[in-house]
Amino acid sequence: MELKTIEQFIQEHGLENGEDILRAFTKRVNLTLVPRTTREEVQIGHSKFGGHPDLSHADLHPGENMTFLAQFRLNDLAEFESVDALPKEGLLSFFYDLEEQPWGDEDERHLWRVLYTEETQLERVRVGEALNERAVSFKESYAENEYSLYELLDEEMYDRLLERFEQEELHAIGGHPSEVQGDVFEEIQETYGERFDHPFLLFQMDTSEELDVMFGDSGILYFLIPEDALRAKRFGETEIIMQCY
Repeated sequence: MELKTIEQFIQEHGLENGEDILRAFTKRVNLTLVPRTTREEVQIGHSKFGGHPDLSHADLHPGENMTFLAQFRLNDLAEFESVDALPKEGLLSFFYDLEEQPWGDEDERHLWRVLYTEETQLERVRVGEALNERAVSFKESYAENEYSLYELLDEEMYDRLLERFEQEELHAIGGHPSEVQGDVFEEIQETYGERFDHPFLLFQMDTSEELDVMFGDSGILYFLIPEDALRAKRFGETEIIMQCY
C-alpha cells in the first residue's frame, strides 16, 4: 500500500488519531510471483521461488529432505530503503523441511537453512523434489502491524482499511511480518531471547497454490535474523517461526 492511500483514508473518515495509524505501518519489500509463460527455467543466479537452487558447489546443498523455497539476488533489492541492512551483492537461498514442518523451536534448528554466497560462478543443483518455479518481482510499499492497527480503529473501520490493500499471497522481505496468530517479533524474542531484541524479517513466505506449497494449515513461514548478525553477514544465525490458522 502507498502511504498516500492511508493518508486519504484518514482524511476521508476524519480520524483524529491519524499519526498513530500511520505509525502502525512500516515499509517493506513485497514479492510477487511472475506467471510462467514458457517452459524455460529462470536463469542461473536470478531471483526466484521454487525449482532447484543455484550454488557455488553441489556439496553445499543441505540435503534431500530440505526443500529449496527461494533465492534472492541481493542487487535486485539494493535500491530499497526498507532493506538497506542487507548486503548489496550475493545470493540468499532458503531451505525448509516440508515433511517435518518445524514451527521454529530450538531443538528443530537442523530443519531449516539459509545459505549466503558471494560467488559468481554458480551451478543449478538438482537435489530432492522441487516446488513449482516462478520468477519474482519486487515492490517497496507499506504494510500494517495488524495488532497495533486493531487497537487504533473500531472493527468496521479496521476492515474497511484492510480491504484497500488485500493481497492474495503475502511474500515479503523487511518491515513488519504479516501475523497469523500473534506478534512474530515477540514470539522470536520469547523463543530465542535477547539476541532478537532487534529482529529483521529476512523472508516471509506464504502458503501458495501457485507454488503448490502449504505451511501447516494455510500458514506463513518467517525467517528472522538479529540485525547485528545481518550486518555482519552471519546468516547461520537465522531462525524461523511458522504460524498457521
